[in-house]
Amino acid sequence: MLTIIIGPSGVGKNSVIDVLMKRHPNLQYLKAVTTRAKRPGERDAYVHVSKEEFQKMIKEGVFFEYENVHADLMYGTRLSALEQIKKGKKNFIKDLDVNGAIKVQKYLGKKNCKTVFLDAPDQVLYQRLKDRGESADIINVRMSRYEMERKFKDQFDTSIVNIDLEETVNLIEKFIGQENLK
Repeated sequence: MLTIIIGPSGVGKNSVIDVLMKRHPNLQYLKAVTTRAKRPGERDAYVHVSKEEFQKMIKEGVFFEYENVHADLMYGTRLSALEQIKKGKKNFIKDLDVNGAIKVQKYLGKKNCKTVFLDAPDQVLYQRLKDRGESADIINVRMSRYEMERKFKDQFDTSIVNIDLEETVNLIEKFIGQENLK
């Protein structure tokens, strides 16, 4: 089973996932491939590659889905990873943009996939981006997607406003169910 965490930049997707993975050590993170540079202190959540290598992977058919999400930064989900989820032996968690989440949700079906859209007020999202050291240009690029992303939130299984991390994680655990956190 795959739980997908979706939401605008700065909403706390990675913070939520980190807490869930600490509480549930058997829950595995489904790594994406990205052209984005690794952030200081970031967990090993991505396979970081050059733009050229990413383009090569596209041509080789490695990805189930990929997106140019922010300022020419590419993110992709490997088809082989989704096939592993369909086998149903482990539970995974992943953050995705809205377009990727819709594609993966459709491919895996309700039996193999649960989706959670996280949101927060714009001023909270802005402050979180600023606090993590993003430049003004990157903040503007990321915030320019907020309205578009929110238009899709009704297509996901549940929506949670993430102001308090502990409360948000508790709500997600209840929604996912203990059997999908093992």
